[in-house]
Amino acid sequence: MKSSKSKKGFVQLFLMFALLTALALVAGCGASEQSAQSGKTDSKVKTYQVATRGTFKPFTYMNDKDQLTGYDIEILKEVEKRNKDIKFEFKTMSVESAFVALASKQVDIIANQMTHNSDRDTKYTFTKELNNYTISKLAVKGDRTDIHSFEDLKGKTLSITPTGETTRIVKEFNETAEPKINITYSDKGAAESLNLVATGRADASISYEVATKESKETLGLDVKSTGNVISSVPTYYILRKDEEAQQLADKIDAALKEMKADGTLKKLSEQFLGADYTAEPK
Repeated sequence: MKSSKSKKGFVQLFLMFALLTALALVAGCGASEQSAQSGKTDSKVKTYQVATRGTFKPFTYMNDKDQLTGYDIEILKEVEKRNKDIKFEFKTMSVESAFVALASKQVDIIANQMTHNSDRDTKYTFTKELNNYTISKLAVKGDRTDIHSFEDLKGKTLSITPTGETTRIVKEFNETAEPKINITYSDKGAAESLNLVATGRADASISYEVATKESKETLGLDVKSTGNVISSVPTYYILRKDEEAQQLADKIDAALKEMKADGTLKKLSEQFLGADYTAEPK
């Protein structure tokens, strides 16, 4: 009788152990499946490399914590928040280097107040929703009163970047000007050109009104905007001309539409540019 009870107890103990083992295996499999699903979700996140100058305040620059920020940068960070399958990594370089990197697929997008022109339109994909309108004027040293237009710059030195809408305008003016404007090029952005003006090594530059004001306030450069508006053009992001790039551009455009509708884009413009430049100037 005692032996029978012992056998029965042993069987019950064995069955209980077998049940616990099975439950542990099921739990382990569930955890593995959950982990696999989590890994699958993570694997869907696509990282895109963004080329930006990083020296063009307030659009793209390093803050006092050595972190990249600026209007063009913060828009993309907001796009990233609204698209969980997108991650942006930023690389600082000149605009010329950025186009080379884009063509060689070292980067996927250029964020640097990019504008349309006939050459770029045939080679690259642009986002359709604009970031902001830029107002460009001549920038001169604070005490100069003799320069207000291109006519006043004949025979004088103008420092500009190699690319951009205003560079094309100056070149067209020089085709018939006598004497011509002496053009010097800077590939380090508006800050360097404005420094050349402030130190008297150039008579003028062409700069965004926002950038001239920023350089005076934060860099202490003795410069000011002068004359009429030379250009007021919308800016965008530039990508390669292929299917994957177009898909990314579409996602950025969708986020920009949302940001305009809910006021986020206007808020960023006021925060970084000092006013709302998201609407076409009157």
